[in-house]
This record gives sequence, C-alpha cells and structure tokens, in this order.
Amino acid sequence: MEKRTLLAFGLSLGVFILWGYFMAVFNPPQKKTEKSEVPSTTVQTAPSQPGITQPTTPGETSASPFAPPPMSPQALLEAQFPGTEKLINIETDRAFYTFSNKGAVLKELTVKKYKDEDGEAINLVNHENGSKYPLTILANDIAVSQILENSYYETDEESLVLDESYPNKKITMRLKHESGLEVFREFTFNYDNYMFNIETRITAHPLANQNLKYTVIWGPGLGGDIKSKTDYFTFSGPTTFINNERVETPEDEVNELFRHKGTLIWTAFQNKYFTAAMIPQDGFKNAVVLNKDDGLYVGLEFQSVQSAATAVHQMYVGTKELGLLEDAGNKLVRVIDYGWFGNKFAFLVKPILKALNYFYGMTGNYGWAIIILTCLIKLIFSPLSHKSFKSMKGMQKIQPYVKVVQERNKDDRQKMNQELLDLYKKHKVNPLGGCLPMLLQIPVFIALYHALFFSIELRGAPFMLWIQDLSVSDPYYVTPVLMGATMFLQQKMTPAIGDPIQQKIMMFLPIVFTFLFLSFPAGLVIYWTVNNLLTISQQFYIYKIAKD
Repeated sequence: MEKRTLLAFGLSLGVFILWGYFMAVFNPPQKKTEKSEVPSTTVQTAPSQPGITQPTTPGETSASPFAPPPMSPQALLEAQFPGTEKLINIETDRAFYTFSNKGAVLKELTVKKYKDEDGEAINLVNHENGSKYPLTILANDIAVSQILENSYYETDEESLVLDESYPNKKITMRLKHESGLEVFREFTFNYDNYMFNIETRITAHPLANQNLKYTVIWGPGLGGDIKSKTDYFTFSGPTTFINNERVETPEDEVNELFRHKGTLIWTAFQNKYFTAAMIPQDGFKNAVVLNKDDGLYVGLEFQSVQSAATAVHQMYVGTKELGLLEDAGNKLVRVIDYGWFGNKFAFLVKPILKALNYFYGMTGNYGWAIIILTCLIKLIFSPLSHKSFKSMKGMQKIQPYVKVVQERNKDDRQKMNQELLDLYKKHKVNPLGGCLPMLLQIPVFIALYHALFFSIELRGAPFMLWIQDLSVSDPYYVTPVLMGATMFLQQKMTPAIGDPIQQKIMMFLPIVFTFLFLSFPAGLVIYWTVNNLLTISQQFYIYKIAKD
C-alpha cells in the first residue's frame, strides 16, 4: 500500500509538471471574443473634406507632359504634414519613456530594473519599419487616420524627471488641423510605479456628419519577450479581463478583428514577465484585437458623438510583479497566469511568493530566499512527514504477516481484507497513514513550484558561483544531476513495500525527473534538491537514530 502511495505521489508530480504542455497543445483556451466586421480603417477612399488632401496614388501620372515626376510616398507624406519631430523624455523611478509629438505616440519605454540577455535595457515598445507606435489613434476614415498619425502636435515640454519631491508630472500635446480636427492629449506620470494616465479629447465640428469613430491601440505585440525551453507553460499575446473572466486570444484565432463586449476591466499584451495593459476609465465602449500585416494590436474603442470623443484611460506598462499589480488595482493582478494547476492553488501561490520576497529582503539573494522558504515549509509539515515515515516503517515491519494473510486467502478476497484489518489493528498501523500526510502537502508543493516558475523576481537574479540567473536552466547541469542523486538516495532509504515491479518503477523515477529538470529554471531545481535533502535528513533521523 505504501509503495503504491509513493508511486502515485511521484507520478502525480510528474503529471502536473507535464500537464501545462499538453493543455497548451491539445486544449487551447476557450475564446470569449466576438468576431466582428473588418475594421473600417481599411477603407481605401474617403470623401473629400475641407483641408484634407487626398494623396496621389503612387505611379499615377499628371495629364500635363511638363508635370514634375511623381513624388515618393515619404515625400508626399512630408509635403502633406510639414513639421519637425520633437521627442519628449520622461524618467521615473522605474522606467524611461520617449514620446514623439508626431502623432502623440510612445516611441520607447525601457524598464530600469531588468536587462535583456545581452545586458541591454529592455524596451517594451516592439516597433519595426512600417508598423504603428503604441498609443496611436486610428479613425474609421483613412484620411483622418493619416492626420492623427502624421501631424505634429504642439507641446512645451522637452523632458521630465520625477522624484520623491515631485512624484506626479504631466505633459500635454495639442493639434489644430486646417480640416477642423482638434485633438488634446494629456499624459500624467507617477514616480514610483509603472502606471500613467491618458486623457484624450477629440473635436471635429466640420466633420460631424461623418460620425467618425476612433480607437487607441498598443502594438504590435510587446517587447521584453525571452524565449526559453519552457515557453509552452505560458501564453504570450492579447489578454483581456471582461465579464469577470480572463480571456486569451491567440493569433491564429484572429482573422482581422475581434471585439470584446461586456463589462470590460482591462485589455493587454502580456508575456511571461511583462505586460502592457490598457485600463479604461471613461469614454470607452469596447476592447478590440486587430490583426494587421505587421502583427497583433490591442485597442480601446472610443465612444464618439458627431465625430467628437472624450476619454480617459490608464496604462500599466512594466513588470508582472505581484505587489505592483496588486497596488495597481483594477484586478490587474489577474494578468498573471500561474498555469492550470497554479491557478487552482492561487490562494497559496500568492502568500508563498510574498514570503519569498520577504526572505529576499532579509538576505538580498533569491537563491538563499528559496532555501529558507523551503526549510520553513518543510518545518511546518514536519509533524505530518514524521507520521508518514513512521507509518511506512510500521507497514514494513508487518509485511511478512501481510504476505502470509494474502497467500492464505488468495481465493477469498473478503476474508483476506478482514484479516488484514485485524492485523493492522493489532499492530496499530494505519495503511493510509503514509498517504494522507503526503496528499495534504501536494497543494503546497504545487503552489511553491508555480510561484518560482512564473515569478519575474527570479529573472536575472544570481545565486552563487556558476548560477547567475535563477530563471534559466543550470548551464552545467550540476543542480539537476544533484537533484536526481538526492531523489535516488531518498528512494533507497524508503522502506521497500510492494511487489518488485513497483519497486523498479520507483527507482526509475529519479532518472526521469533528472532529464525533465535539465531545462527547468535553476531556482526550481534548487528548491527540489533542498527539499529532497531535508526529507533524507528526516528519514535518517526516524529510521536510524530515533528508531521509533
């Protein structure tokens, strides 16, 4: 019985580790999005309006033989929207921002705390030639969209530096176009977090009959994505919290546009460690996901009346740190996905992660914080483990009697079970005594596992010697091999109960886990290894020293 319990326990741990992969491959998340019409920004022509010049189609020739050669698209654009680009730099305690007065967009956002694999600052703006910058405003009229994207807004600021003395500052950008289109955008920044506020006012009295509609977008995608061998555990892409549900939208599910309708809290791009979330406050009606040639965008649709719109929304663009997301409110903490198993035990994952950060504050090293946390959890469950090991030892002692009873009553199962119960009572042994304590510990093991796996706090965090990043695998495979060795030693010390086939399967598990953990983050392997060492120590005390 006990050997079967141990086998089930080991296999169950393997199942929950591999479950995320199979869920991602064979059972992708259900979408709660509504497929809608193609966004009207794809309209190829627009009615002429005062002050709006329709661009000449490239290659189109003039009727006059003396006409100058056709202008390039870039030259046409510069001729239509003359001006000089002005960059505004903002520095807070956590990030650097670079805005452009051309289109009033965000051109760069780098986080201070973390670096990429080359040691460079991580830019969360993912932009390539031809793509749109984050916070671009689109209209359902292509000519109006060109004005919004390419006009140079007026602004008085060149740079802002926020500190504790001035924790909140703002920049404003204004546009008054000859067509009658007027835009006002105000950006308010905070010193000690990744949140900033955007107020947008659009008026277009001469264009009121067009009933213009607007969308503010983020994209394409999100910077800061780090590829690893364990990416199948996490979803990277558009994620929306609507109708009190977290909805993921993979790229292959988006034709041209998806519209989320309902009680909207936020829509975001997110990867394993970072997120860019748009949080509507006033003046928005829906969230959308756009699939354009250059990639995916998420956006918020304005509520507009006679081509005018006023709206306020917040942006959180930064790390998926639990404390910061909780402070941000708006249920933004739900942007963190701990995987299928981890979400079931989220009520344990969060306090464990907070405890990990607490111990980091004491030691200044996440490797030692993991070790201390593992020891604390082991200490809490020590009485249960002690009871489990004693029960296994007791079961080992009566195994000869169990085999006699089984052999004597092999043709009468009911009588065999009754005699086994009497045998257990006589020797005061509970066949479930080793099982139940282990079952009670499984949720905590799973919660700790996922807290370590999905925690950005481990990203780039060194431990000692050759382990310089606890979020990636051990480059020399020392810790996985050590983990396998401790697991093998633990199996050897466990009382041999059950048939020979079960015992051989149990002895094979350390090999399986060693190969499985070769690609796992070093922080996870350290946790598992320390836990094995503590278990071995407890077994040695019970079986060799206490002998109770």
